[in-house]
Amino acid sequence: MHTENANSQNAFDPEQSQEFIAQITTALMPALSVAVYAAVDRAITLNTSPTMSKEDFAAANGISKSVLEKWIANGVILLAPTPTSTVTRIIKCKKTGRTRTDVMEKHGNALVNVAAWREKNRQQALNCRYIKP
Repeated sequence: MHTENANSQNAFDPEQSQEFIAQITTALMPALSVAVYAAVDRAITLNTSPTMSKEDFAAANGISKSVLEKWIANGVILLAPTPTSTVTRIIKCKKTGRTRTDVMEKHGNALVNVAAWREKNRQQALNCRYIKP
């Protein structure tokens, strides 16, 4: 049985393929650099920030939001103190005509205390018998 190809020509011309690769590279490089810059910027922000939102923490650690809420309820993760503001409103009753003043506290967005999380993990690593400092 004969092992040669029926077509003995090269499937592609090496000179043309180099030009093609150069054209593709110049066309895709700006989009690639924007995507890489955005990913690196987000990674640096997440790894250096002392606090982050619940959604970002769950995404960065690969856990679901329900697991995160359970960890918060059990004290595994601490929430960072957020500023509160006082909101007052005056309401007039339609039936009696009396006015009443309601004072409410408005809490900021709940943020995860990432600095405490990192320190807790560091302490656990120091106390681990398998890791030698």
